[in-house]
Parts: sequence; structure tokens; C-alpha cells
Amino acid sequence: MINSTLSEYLLSVDNLRNLVRYQTAPRVASESVAEHSFFVTAYVLKLYDYFNFDLEKAMKMSILHDFAESYISDVPHPIKKKFPIIQEQLDKAEYEVNSKYIGKEFADNIIEFNNCTSAEGIMVALADILSVISYSKYEIELGNSHYMNDVYHKANVRLTSILDISRPYLKKDIDIMDILDEIDNFMKADYI
Repeated sequence: MINSTLSEYLLSVDNLRNLVRYQTAPRVASESVAEHSFFVTAYVLKLYDYFNFDLEKAMKMSILHDFAESYISDVPHPIKKKFPIIQEQLDKAEYEVNSKYIGKEFADNIIEFNNCTSAEGIMVALADILSVISYSKYEIELGNSHYMNDVYHKANVRLTSILDISRPYLKKDIDIMDILDEIDNFMKADYI
């Protein structure tokens, strides 16, 4: 159940279409938070073919994992990294917004995502980083190679660490190398 009224919820979610990711970075194509959330959720759906987790919980987490940004905006990662106090305050604000407008259980689930402390949180984090890889790959292909090469390479490092902690959730006949091969194929492919 969602705590906000229908009109509050619709306005909040609709605001995500206007929030541009990577707003302080040079980019060729803009991606809204709403677009990013769609990709993360679509990737979670496919990850269910490879991993054991509660799909419904992960889908709810993924589609709204950046919901709080409709109230606190999308603060670029380099700013949060450079100023940890900002990250700490944003985490508190995110929890407060998610608790108030969605619910405490959802706010707790987002902490699972942020800290990768549940199978669902790990899957959403994996899908989130795949979305970053996908967007940065697209930007590079459009000619934005300077800034986005750095994003792309850092995302690949993060991908490796998330895949390492995802191993216990692999389905019986799946090997992590199969997943890495599929991701590698995607990274080499040109957009249609």
C-alpha cells in the first residue's frame, strides 16, 4: 500500500520524467530518472531468469528505487562522493520521503538496495549498474567518450563486485560466466 493520495503519487511519479540524470556532466542524450527506472525494472525482470529472488519485491523496489528524487532531486554521484556529508543527509532525506509517501517497509527495502543486503536489493543494484553501463555505452557511441568512458569503466568495476555478491542466488544450472558472457556480448554490440 502507498501512503500518498492518488493525486500526490501521480504528481510525484510524473516529476521523475523531468529530472535529468547526469545533470552536471557533458552528455549528448538526456536520460530522465523515469527512463532509468524503466530500464532498471526491465533488467530486473530478465535477471529473474538467472537468479533466485522475490520478483514482486524486486520489481517494486526497482520501479521506485529513485522515487525520493522527485522531492530531493538527482544529485550527481561525483558530488556525493566528494562530499560524504551530503550523501549522509541525502540518505536520511530519501528514507524520510520514502517512508512518508510510500511506506516504511518500502523505505527499508530501499536500504536493502543501497546496501545490497538482500537478494532483491542485490538484483536491483545489479540492474541499476547495468542501466548505467547501457547509458554510458550509448553516450560513448554518440561521441561523448571523455566523461562517459570514466563512468563506463567505474560501472564495470561495480558490476564485478555486485556479481560477486550475487553468486549465492544463482539458479541451479546457471554459471556466473554465462552471465558475464552475455553482458560482454551486449557491451560489444552496436545499437540497432
